[in-house]
Amino acid sequence: MLLPVLTRLDIQNREGLPKRGPVILSGNHSGILEAVLMAAYAPRQVEFLGTGDIPLDPRYAWITRVYGLIPINRGNLDREGIQKSVDVLKQGGILGIFPEGGIWSPANMAPQLGVALISQRAQAPILPIGFGGLKNALPRLFKLQRPRVEIRVGEPIPPVPYDQPAGGLKTALTAKAEEVLRAIRQLMPEAERTERHVSEAYTLSAETRPMVQDGQSERHSIPGGEVFARFLLNPVLVDALFRNVGLKIDPLRGQAGPTSNEEFRSALAEIQAYLQQNPGFFTYRFGMALGVRMPEALEALEAQLTRAQAQGAEFWLEAQVEVAYADGRLERRAQKCRIVPG
Repeated sequence: MLLPVLTRLDIQNREGLPKRGPVILSGNHSGILEAVLMAAYAPRQVEFLGTGDIPLDPRYAWITRVYGLIPINRGNLDREGIQKSVDVLKQGGILGIFPEGGIWSPANMAPQLGVALISQRAQAPILPIGFGGLKNALPRLFKLQRPRVEIRVGEPIPPVPYDQPAGGLKTALTAKAEEVLRAIRQLMPEAERTERHVSEAYTLSAETRPMVQDGQSERHSIPGGEVFARFLLNPVLVDALFRNVGLKIDPLRGQAGPTSNEEFRSALAEIQAYLQQNPGFFTYRFGMALGVRMPEALEALEAQLTRAQAQGAEFWLEAQVEVAYADGRLERRAQKCRIVPG
């Protein structure tokens, strides 16, 4: 009842939402509103697959506690979460999944295989849904500015056959997950599709600068530095470790002014300790090839910072990214960290 009052809502092909039978609703994801809209306009209760590898954002955790979800340990094979999802569908229910698996880079992430695997095991169709107009919509909604929101329901996509498909199961599941994500993106407003990255290049510059006037600066090559830069320039991921997990990593949050060497090393140590508990945090979000290099970058940075502290020198970091968008735009962003002895 509230959504049409608080938003200017446009729903296309609402009749495509099935009133009976098992189905997986699968949409694009940039925040909490997609789940709210999916739950509100589905003809039956939607059981959502959600974050289970890290605590939920405390600002919104109460919503999921009230509504409930099936937690999935992302980045790991969570047999229990998958089986619960299959059970929902085998009972004729609706399952809600966001196949990109997170919100750290909306419209730019490869699909996770979970949507195709669960569909195949339950032999349930997947219904793609494209959401539009949700960027910055939540604060505008609370200010009663009535943002324009779009929901476009697509056509059902059949599951991978239960029998072993030609070419192998993993190949078939990968192709199906990619098909689902393509269908979702085609349903998104054209203006939002151009937010897709064509390419992105991350770099990390590191330099020790002596405090004495005639001292010589020294530049450093940090193994895995581009992965640390990718993390530092992604506020959603930094915020997830700070707010959801509760790590004390304030120096990495782009704060103004210098940070003490001890505080910065402490922040790196917090992440290193957390990776002992959840080693899949970065491999899930960056892919295996990049994610496995994050511990190497943390160790190298800690070693250089320890050396700078012993020398009584400042340590400067600058993370940079150059992003090329589908519409031809080129964007450059940077974050500098000045780390002083202490």
